[in-house]
Formats: sequence, structure tokens, C-alpha cells
Amino acid sequence: MINITARRASLRLITGVMTFLLFAALAVGQSQDAKKSHTLRGKVEGVDATAKSLTVNHGKVEGWMDGMTMKYKIDNADVFKNVKAGDTIEATVYDGDYTLYKVHVVPPDQKK
Repeated sequence: MINITARRASLRLITGVMTFLLFAALAVGQSQDAKKSHTLRGKVEGVDATAKSLTVNHGKVEGWMDGMTMKYKIDNADVFKNVKAGDTIEATVYDGDYTLYKVHVVPPDQKK
């Protein structure tokens, strides 16, 4: 009788832990997906491959921030193979995250 009671208690504990982990994973995934994305467009004023960052003078990012010059982290170090000071870039940014994603150089004929 003790073995059955102990097994049931263990099963309840395992079920509880699994349920908690499932809800925790869903909550984390939902909070990241809920961040709104924005397009940032600006001129690169500085490149620091060692710090994996770009200093960008950008216009207003509608729905997120006013225009300014700011240093941003970069999500992909391959960016430094193509981007140099003076380039106009476009990138994706997310609410509350000061990292540039999907950075690409805007060709001269597409600059506004």
C-alpha cells in the first residue's frame, strides 16, 4: 500500500513539474513574440567590429523612438563584411531591444 501511495505522489509531482515547465515555456515564447518590430533607416557613422556595434544617425522610427545618433549592437557579425562608415542602412528593431537585426546596405538609387 505504501508503494502505491508513493508512486501516486511521485506521479503527481512529475505531472505538476511538467505542467509548470510547459506554461513557463509558453509565457517566455509569448513575451518575445509580442515585441513589435520596426524599420530603422540611417547613415552609419562608426563601425566597431570588436564590440560588434554600429553607430547610426537615423531618422524617427515610427512608433518607437525619435531620430538620433546612437550605438547599436548587431545580431550578425557578417554585417561587418559589407557595412562601412558613410553607408545608408536599413534594419529591423524591436520594442525595448537596442540591437539591429537583418541589417543591409541601401543601394544609392534607393536612398531617400
